[in-house]
Amino acid sequence: MKANYWIILIAFLVGCKLVSQETASKKYNAGYTTLTLIDSSRTYKPNTPANDPLHFRPLELDIWYPTEERTSLPMTFKDLWIKYEERATRYQDEDYNGVSEELALYLMAGLGIDVKDGSRLLALQTHSNEAATIAQGTFPVVVYLAGFNSMGAENYTLLENLAQKGFIVISIWSMGRYPGQMTNELMDTMEQVNDADFALKTLKQTNELPIDFENIGVLGYSWGGMSSAILLDLYPKIKAFVSLDGTETYYFGENEIDDAYLDTIYQANVLFPEKNQAAYFALESGNKLDEFRPTHEYHYFKKTNAPKYYLRHSQSAHEDFSSFPSVLLISEERTNIYSEISKSTVLFFEKYLTDKKGFQQYYEQLISKDRISDTPYVFSTEPLQKLVLSGTIKDAQDNTPLPYVNIGILNKEMGTVSNRNGVFELALNETHANDTLRISMIGYEAKTIPVQELANKKGAIQIALKEKISELNEVVVTAKKWKYKTLGNKTKSKFMGHLFYYDQLGKEMGIRINTGKRPAFVDTFNFHVSYNRFSAKTFFRLNIYDASKGQQSNNLLKENIVIAVEPEQTGMISTNLKPYDIVLTDDVIVTLEWIDNEGDVLPTEALVISVGLFTGGSYERNSKQGKLKKKLKGLGLGFTLEVRS
Repeated sequence: MKANYWIILIAFLVGCKLVSQETASKKYNAGYTTLTLIDSSRTYKPNTPANDPLHFRPLELDIWYPTEERTSLPMTFKDLWIKYEERATRYQDEDYNGVSEELALYLMAGLGIDVKDGSRLLALQTHSNEAATIAQGTFPVVVYLAGFNSMGAENYTLLENLAQKGFIVISIWSMGRYPGQMTNELMDTMEQVNDADFALKTLKQTNELPIDFENIGVLGYSWGGMSSAILLDLYPKIKAFVSLDGTETYYFGENEIDDAYLDTIYQANVLFPEKNQAAYFALESGNKLDEFRPTHEYHYFKKTNAPKYYLRHSQSAHEDFSSFPSVLLISEERTNIYSEISKSTVLFFEKYLTDKKGFQQYYEQLISKDRISDTPYVFSTEPLQKLVLSGTIKDAQDNTPLPYVNIGILNKEMGTVSNRNGVFELALNETHANDTLRISMIGYEAKTIPVQELANKKGAIQIALKEKISELNEVVVTAKKWKYKTLGNKTKSKFMGHLFYYDQLGKEMGIRINTGKRPAFVDTFNFHVSYNRFSAKTFFRLNIYDASKGQQSNNLLKENIVIAVEPEQTGMISTNLKPYDIVLTDDVIVTLEWIDNEGDVLPTEALVISVGLFTGGSYERNSKQGKLKKKLKGLGLGFTLEVRS
């Protein structure tokens, strides 16, 4: 039968002599190379002829392997990370030149690291030796399935450790259907699963790598854990499975849309934990149930009958299961967590793929620590009683409905916005019965009401707000020539951004702007949209808060300024503010708040505001009644004010 692939091996494996020998106890260096496969049994870009470079499904493998060589100059992290940019450009119809550096900055900011030293991550020296000659012998293989829209670089130190211990590591990228973005839909997930299956079968047919196919393990991070679990059924010879906070276990109740997607996968007969015989090691983060109580769960660990082990680091977050917090030395605690994750993973694979001892003793050592548990989450399965508040917000004087009023739990990230007819609905549960609801709007006096008081009312809730009478600050303007300048962040980045997602009505985000020492009259507000998949027309409210003395609650605007964004509109969007007579006398926080849309916004849709280097950072909150929190240290949204003074 004719093989269903083309294969290109990058640079080095030719002439390698294969000698079967015991390798488990030997210490190696970590070699690195890439391997390109094309699966001609699957179409990648629809409606293209067979000779189109993107017609068939491409697959680029990152491979770490044992080597006895050490190159004079090991790879930097940038050497690994740049492949994300190269592949995005190669397999999509856009030019992603420069995206790797911007993504590295965004990654650092997301971890709370100031990006002033933006080159720190990219300059890190790895232990990967590119194109080094593979060591003699045959080696067990670990297939790594990367997290959502990522690749092996996210866990490169762990993959290097495996290679140094005598494993060949085949890293499978997380790339969905054309144009390549992974989603939480089953069909995209299966692309990664089929990539892994195809890679294993092709490598076995071609014998290009000295792999011992009797000893196969699979390692999945985040969404890659789900793909790994599905792969077990397609490739039953897999002996061991390690999940790094993987989605093969999921807790329902936090987000209805995500729940629906995950439930579809779980009901699709692609996961078979009861019949899986691969030894299973589940490592789980300790903070995922901090802010919600699940309604139910799909727990792979509890369902499987295979030999199994479980660890939960109570002080860990999801990102601690990648290399980044550790290599960036965010804290000694997070470095230690990753060291324990990495060491236990390597020992587990040694136990089940090479019969080497050490895992059991180390596992028992870990679970003896107070901060580590070997017991999965336990939570009440009693359903929470729903508490839905609905009604209308009106003007206290003339009884007219008030559009776009903020309604939310005081000091919590939970709330909504009334529609253009003043109608609102806020879904709560019994745990909020003792909370307080705050109702607020520009130009009106805010009102607070106990949730229980509103819940006890019969019929639709009617809330009246009184118009706020405020005095305008006097500003003296002398007759002289105006000086014009643009304040804020002028970025128009198309790669780096912060988004409004489909279910985030009421979300608000912005930046702090230094206005200088002299009063400034605001003429124009601008913001740059780099990506917009919203199929509905959306509406955002502009807010300008007094930032002096740490204030964030005093909105300088006296009326709603609503900005419309058309479906799929991108680029610079400008709003004339001269009619509003806005004068700035101190620093401000300028935000956009999503308040309405015409039609439905679908779960796969988002609108992205460009982000770039900016000293003041960015701020956001999911509800007006919560506190604006600083995000993306050293990066700011693409917001500017054109002023004159």
